[in-house]
Amino acid sequence: MPQNKPEWQVIIDLLRDTNPILLNRIGRKMMNYLYKRNISRIEELMKRLDSTSTDWEYSENQPMPRLNQVLLQEIMDEVFTIAAQEVSAEELARMISLWVKHEQARFLAMAAEKRDVPLADITEAVTRFSLMPDAQKSLSPEERIGVRVALIRRFFSEDLDYINITKKFVTVFDFAPVLSRTIGPAAGNGKLGGKAAGLFRAEKILLAAKKDNIALRNLSIPKTWYVTSDGIMDFLHFNALEEMPTIKYRDPVEIRQEYPYIEQIFKNSSMSPEIIAGLSLALDDFGDRPLVVRSSSLLEDTLGASFAGKYKSLFVANQGTKREKLEALIDAIEEVYASVFGPDPIEYRRERGLLDFNEEMAIVIQEVVGRRIGKYFFPAYAGVAFSSNEFRWSPRIRREDGIIRLVAGLGTRAVDRMGDDYPALVCPGQPGLKVNVSPEEVMWYSQKNIDVINLTTRRFETVNFEKLVQEHGQEYPALPQIISIYQDGQLFSPVGTMIDYDKGAPVVTFSKLLTHGPFIPQIRAILDILSKELGWPVDIEFACDGDIHKLYLLQCRPQSQSGGVHNIPVPKDVPRDDILFTAGRYVTTAQVEDIEYLVYVDPAEYDSLPTMEELIQVGRTIGELNNKLPRQKFILMGPGRWGSRGDIKLGVRVGYSDINNTAMLIEVARKKKDYVPEVSFGTHFFQDLVEARIRYLPLYPDEKNMVFNEKFFQNAPNLLRRILPEVKKMDKVIKVINVSKMMADATVSVIMDGDNDQALGFIKRK
Repeated sequence: MPQNKPEWQVIIDLLRDTNPILLNRIGRKMMNYLYKRNISRIEELMKRLDSTSTDWEYSENQPMPRLNQVLLQEIMDEVFTIAAQEVSAEELARMISLWVKHEQARFLAMAAEKRDVPLADITEAVTRFSLMPDAQKSLSPEERIGVRVALIRRFFSEDLDYINITKKFVTVFDFAPVLSRTIGPAAGNGKLGGKAAGLFRAEKILLAAKKDNIALRNLSIPKTWYVTSDGIMDFLHFNALEEMPTIKYRDPVEIRQEYPYIEQIFKNSSMSPEIIAGLSLALDDFGDRPLVVRSSSLLEDTLGASFAGKYKSLFVANQGTKREKLEALIDAIEEVYASVFGPDPIEYRRERGLLDFNEEMAIVIQEVVGRRIGKYFFPAYAGVAFSSNEFRWSPRIRREDGIIRLVAGLGTRAVDRMGDDYPALVCPGQPGLKVNVSPEEVMWYSQKNIDVINLTTRRFETVNFEKLVQEHGQEYPALPQIISIYQDGQLFSPVGTMIDYDKGAPVVTFSKLLTHGPFIPQIRAILDILSKELGWPVDIEFACDGDIHKLYLLQCRPQSQSGGVHNIPVPKDVPRDDILFTAGRYVTTAQVEDIEYLVYVDPAEYDSLPTMEELIQVGRTIGELNNKLPRQKFILMGPGRWGSRGDIKLGVRVGYSDINNTAMLIEVARKKKDYVPEVSFGTHFFQDLVEARIRYLPLYPDEKNMVFNEKFFQNAPNLLRRILPEVKKMDKVIKVINVSKMMADATVSVIMDGDNDQALGFIKRK
């Protein structure tokens, strides 16, 4: 009676008859396995693979000989013979069975590594793998790394720094829930874009740190769906708009003029049925929760190119019938798509040599963090936080202490420059050091309005904070953590939840939140961990739905950096007549030299302009001067908050492409009805200045001991009409001063000593 074969031999014989290619792969694995076990006979066998030709002489400049296929098969057979003699039958059966299981999951590795595999196929492969029993054991450690890297490269980024960091914190299973909520052309191979990549990496890093850091236990990410970056190409092809990508090569003035028309073309176009079907599924998953449609372009949120505020993020109330909700969502996506062809992002790309990059726009659709309060929906509070603090209002604050811009309601008021409204500025490393100290200052420089989603009108709205609190104060979650009561010239923290607003006015101070809750430890932990793991300072967005123990991370990207600048002391020997201005508040470290032109918007003349059209024309004229004057040889100076969203009277309305060539932007904060504009630190506008290496300085001429040589600016010859002959009625408002021609080749220098909070602008004579 013949002896029964061992189990492993049965498997090998079966593979020899049915799948010889798989048998060869298992033979290689067996050879490596025996080699690691220091089997000497395997070492001898492997030497035979070096060369079997006696007449072949080694040379690095000629190919090695090819082994005879029969001889190669004999070597593989000998591997199993040695294995049978050196390893127990049970262990051989176990190892060979495991390797066969690895091969069952090999479809995933192949799908991930092939860059042209369609979205539908790779999604099916990842889903199938995640549902396999003992799926994690079905790939060897090196194969798991390979698949993770391939999936990261396929869906998020091919940047090696991104891959090297992210691969340490993710598993193959992390991709299944992402792909189950990904919409795109089934045959496409688009990515999820920079914003999605930044949030995905941050989430996995913080998730890994949760077990060791109690401050992160209640950190979450909102429910999120994605539209792949090639969705915009599908949109352009479906609507015969293939010429749109060439718009970026047009003249900047022409782009600015045509953009409103392009926007309407997009909003009056259609999505393909394939994308609409995917968006319909997303709406079923979201239910009636309001949504925010965020841009996530391929270049966005990368190191040195954040594109902060360049592309649109739009809120959708997500109310009404299914058809109404779908139409509103599609409309928002189309508007975000159109923003790819806007003047500011195109100019931003042109400056960084990115214009020829095929910039595709992915979309991130996020559930809005918050609760319904009356007819409104909004978070209790939201904001942005930065690892590095370039805006230090106290010598006790270090750069690494960070900074937070914190607001009640939607975080839009934290990232945009508003009208006569202010976010709370908080240093997480020194939360007790306040920008404003007296009750009057705290009340004046506080948030007066709140951004919300009106679920009745289905619109994004701004409402008065005090009125909202008086109407819905009992429904507003965590309100005692957010407000103080101003009464008889003093600020009091509310006691309990029953607040009598007849005895005092509510003021947004976040007093209790900053001193008694987990908020500051949460933000510090997030910033510290992310900046440590990533190797650079970070910029995050966050929100809280009202549960003060729970925080939602909305976005994470590298923080814009101004570069290493050495501190230079302000000179003391400048003649009084040569001093143009001094500053003693909110000074960062910088040195600006060899300035030939000053572009000065007269605050009084600007304020006296009677019509909105004339106010807007000031911004347009600044944009034209920006294109005419020599790059980095002029300084822009003017009233209030440049780049404000809201009351245009408070500052010149400009975009990035209107100011990107200047060396410095100076905001002249003249006191006006007891109002002094806030500085712009932390807004998207400020990040534009930092990334473009544009220095920023606020001046407070009405403060004691400050110098502002107003006569110089009023009496200097104005070259505006010579440079822009077509400009009418603007020469009283805008002055273009050529300092080098006025004073025999003199130039302007500005020295900013951030350590001592001092700055000096002066005429430097040669």
